[in-house]
Amino acid sequence: MTTEAVTAKPSWQTRAITALLASRGQKRMLGSAEGVHAAVQKRDRRVKEVRPPAFLRKAATVTSDDLDGWPVFRITPSAGPTDVSVVFLHGGGFFAEIVRPHWSFVRELAAAIPAQVVVPIYPLIPHSSAADMVATTAAIITRAIEQRGSGKTVVMGNSAGGLLALAAAHAVRDQGGPQPSRVVLISAWLDATLSGPALPALEQVDPLHQRPGMAEIARLYADGLDLRDPRVSPLFGAIEGLPPLTIFSGTHEMVLADARALTRRAEAAGIPVDYHEGPELPHNYVLMPSPEGRAARKIIIDACRTPRHDRSAVDRDIAGR
Repeated sequence: MTTEAVTAKPSWQTRAITALLASRGQKRMLGSAEGVHAAVQKRDRRVKEVRPPAFLRKAATVTSDDLDGWPVFRITPSAGPTDVSVVFLHGGGFFAEIVRPHWSFVRELAAAIPAQVVVPIYPLIPHSSAADMVATTAAIITRAIEQRGSGKTVVMGNSAGGLLALAAAHAVRDQGGPQPSRVVLISAWLDATLSGPALPALEQVDPLHQRPGMAEIARLYADGLDLRDPRVSPLFGAIEGLPPLTIFSGTHEMVLADARALTRRAEAAGIPVDYHEGPELPHNYVLMPSPEGRAARKIIIDACRTPRHDRSAVDRDIAGR
């Protein structure tokens, strides 16, 4: 077990970023199914081709191809050769496209590890759904493993991208081929049933999420599959045979319950797991330009540099986990 220093309160940077994000109205939008549909319609009216931003192209070589119609970008740092690949699945609740903070994170990973970062641009609800998304993501991961080797391929995702990352890791395992060396989950939404007993209390302290809208997103993403299907809620999938896990969550986000539950299951099954819980930190704090975010990203970068190990670590005991 490792122990990390725990600050009494989030930094002023985290508080300021959280307030800014909360002011944009996401929690209000997620207060109803109608809010989700309005957001999706607004997105579709503004749909445009996804392109990595100019700041990324200045720091790395960007190439792309496609698989099953998905654009797949490969970000390779200009500084020199790499021997690690990271497949990164962006968050956005399956209804929002990749945004600048995701690309900034990709740039940092590529330069600091260093690594080639593979960024699939998956289709969003209601234009795609769990069965197709998981199958194509698994194929992208398998291709990355074939090119780099299983001991040097990390799968990573934040928020809804974390759901897709873990669900695809299940699929890769079930296919019986080589496994990724590690799965990194950042504020991952893993239980689309939203049935955990802790959720009502967590909903009160989460500045960005509410259950009604998340339930509608889950319904659209499932597209007829049972909500407990591992492609929809990978928390309920068999955990045996998965690669080592690195998990991050803040205590002020609804998906905290998912992170704790997955950590318990991994420990019970003997899966190596590093669990990092940020007191009073919000959703996706790992990606924020804050002291807490920088500390978390350093842990991720170090894990990716030596992706295969057998150490089981939990950063602190969690009463009632």
